[in-house]
Amino acid sequence: MKNYIGKIHIKWCQNCNVPLIGKRCGICGEESFNVKLTPPGDARIGFKYDIEFINSIIKKEYGSEPLSGKKAILINKIPSEEESYEIIEDGVVKYLIYYNNGWKVKLKPYGALDIGKTKKFVKVENKVLNLLKNKKISILRPGILEIGEFERGDDVIILDEDNKVVGVGLSQVSSEEAKEMEKGKVVKVRGILKDEKRGEREYRDLEEAFKVMVEANKEVVEKYERNVIGFIRNTAKKINKKIIVPYSGGKDSLTTLILCLKALGNFEVIFIDTGLEFPETLKNVEEVKNKFNLDIKVLKPKLSFWELVEKYGIPGRDYRWCSEELKLKPLKEYVKEEVLSFLGLRKYESYSRAKKKLIEKNTYIEKQINAYPIFHWSSLHVWLFLLKEKAPYNKLYEKGFDRIGCYLCPAMGLGEIERVKKFYPELWERFEKVLKKFFSEEEIRRGTWRVRKKA
Repeated sequence: MKNYIGKIHIKWCQNCNVPLIGKRCGICGEESFNVKLTPPGDARIGFKYDIEFINSIIKKEYGSEPLSGKKAILINKIPSEEESYEIIEDGVVKYLIYYNNGWKVKLKPYGALDIGKTKKFVKVENKVLNLLKNKKISILRPGILEIGEFERGDDVIILDEDNKVVGVGLSQVSSEEAKEMEKGKVVKVRGILKDEKRGEREYRDLEEAFKVMVEANKEVVEKYERNVIGFIRNTAKKINKKIIVPYSGGKDSLTTLILCLKALGNFEVIFIDTGLEFPETLKNVEEVKNKFNLDIKVLKPKLSFWELVEKYGIPGRDYRWCSEELKLKPLKEYVKEEVLSFLGLRKYESYSRAKKKLIEKNTYIEKQINAYPIFHWSSLHVWLFLLKEKAPYNKLYEKGFDRIGCYLCPAMGLGEIERVKKFYPELWERFEKVLKKFFSEEEIRRGTWRVRKKA
């Protein structure tokens, strides 16, 4: 996967301690500083559930719950085989959580600082630390004053002679082995604290932090909004076709829908019910319908997934028959005349999407022209807009879900599947019964069923 698909917009106000998408904070006027993220840098906001979930992972390893829940945090999904996320607080990446036979955490220097001294530590002579400031080297046994308790491959917090956290490293041996050593490498240094800009301000709760975040970005968000409204109006006038706006129940399509309502006010809204929708998604469609007084046309496939799976087998990442049968075919059958469709597609979602044009013909539905109003928006742009509008977004996002789609999908990571099992055991059980017809218990547990290809 190619990672560099657009400018990374994420910045931070040190004074107000909130993320920004502009050069200056809209509240205090302070110049923002860039947040160093792994590309594509499409970070989303973290909700209360996310904070509690991240704290639970860290507590399991280090006995600490460092995220206070009184600051805005961002969660940046990074390219990996399974789910992997950078956790940003105070304008710096503090933790990396990832799924590998369960959720695990890797520490960054500022994350180690917030955790403080734990049993997984080494205390190092200050003269050794002076050598570490300018280059990443290994800490040798003769320079270590005190050793905690850890296993080979653990993240280890590095302390100075005054027990202050100065960095983090990867243990090359267990603590028991290290104590018996007279020389040799004990910890490979991964990061040392530097005097970088870093916010510290806390708020009463996460809701107040969100309000400050929205206000700090309001002027920039409104500028993006005006540009998109202009694009929608100009595109509609130029193409002059019947307009449809598909709504999926996700944040991007909701943003596009609201912007189209502001720009046009007269078009057809379509929701495709695949039969595999989360309960929250169906509820959200009704909420959006009532909120904006819409007549939403609901399309459904002729045959259910459960009927089709008997014909095609289990879908895989390279065998996505479900997308065509459950989504595209119902829409193709419905579109009888030439239409212009405004879709909530963004380039940061994938490299293949980044290569698309702002306006293009639909390759599957000949009579449909697609336009992408928020193509250049990041996830943070979208969330700032929705929070500013007090929009009725899908509550699945508050349960840690990154994407809103079918509750079972071969594109899901194992961490996402675990989330479905946790919140919707009855939905997973029904799918698992079908999986068992095609795959072994081990293949289901390891998730290898997802890589099935068309025969």
